[in-house]
Amino acid sequence: MIFYLIVILGVLASSASQLLLKKSASVEHRSPVFTLLNWRVILAYSVMAIVLVTNIFAMSKGVQLKDMPILEATGYIFVPLLTWLILHERIDRRTLASIGLILAGIVVFYL
Repeated sequence: MIFYLIVILGVLASSASQLLLKKSASVEHRSPVFTLLNWRVILAYSVMAIVLVTNIFAMSKGVQLKDMPILEATGYIFVPLLTWLILHERIDRRTLASIGLILAGIVVFYL
């Protein structure tokens, strides 16, 4: 059970790294090279690489392959919530409906 929690925390970390990428895209850089080689982009991709290794480790310790897409789908819930909390972006009705469908799909999968 602890490894499922590790995967969920990894999805949360990946969602946070997507916020870093979004923030980096909104900043104007000196050159196209600095668009890809700035601290936000490097940190975001480093976090994603660490999460990838962590997910492989968690799967080797008992997380079922059939559960991974469902656990990864929670990222579609975390990203809008984090952008709302951190970047103060609005969550529109379409996004709320999408989150509801994802949650319904997770519930149906585990029934």
